[in-house]
Amino acid sequence: MADQTIVDKITQALADYLKRDAATIRATHHLRDDLGLDSMAVIELLYKIEETFDLQIPDQDLSAMTTVRSVSAYVEQRLDPAKSSPTDSRKPAPAKSASTAKQKAAPAKPKLAKPKSAPAAKSKKAPAKLKPKRKA
Repeated sequence: MADQTIVDKITQALADYLKRDAATIRATHHLRDDLGLDSMAVIELLYKIEETFDLQIPDQDLSAMTTVRSVSAYVEQRLDPAKSSPTDSRKPAPAKSASTAKQKAAPAKPKLAKPKSAPAAKSKKAPAKLKPKRKA
């Protein structure tokens, strides 16, 4: 369960954005289906959360944050990675710093053989039309 302070801050950020009472927002609410946030609103909300908690949320982690609870759990895990349990596969992995990402970069792609180029096309003249022999 996410820390109540984190849940409260996220709920308040949502309430401010939606211009409604924070008490009407539940942890189980789906950001899009229940609260009516479109993709742009979700991005704006997450930007506000980044500012509030002084962290950066990588784009690839956005898809895992669908409910108020999942956003809260994600933020809690990012703020205190030691609290995350290894058995909870719903929590996204912490973001990697740029230097870590470079060190653990994916293996280089094998070089592909250059396609064999077709031999230069010989200019073929159209076959000469056979002219009927003229009788002289």
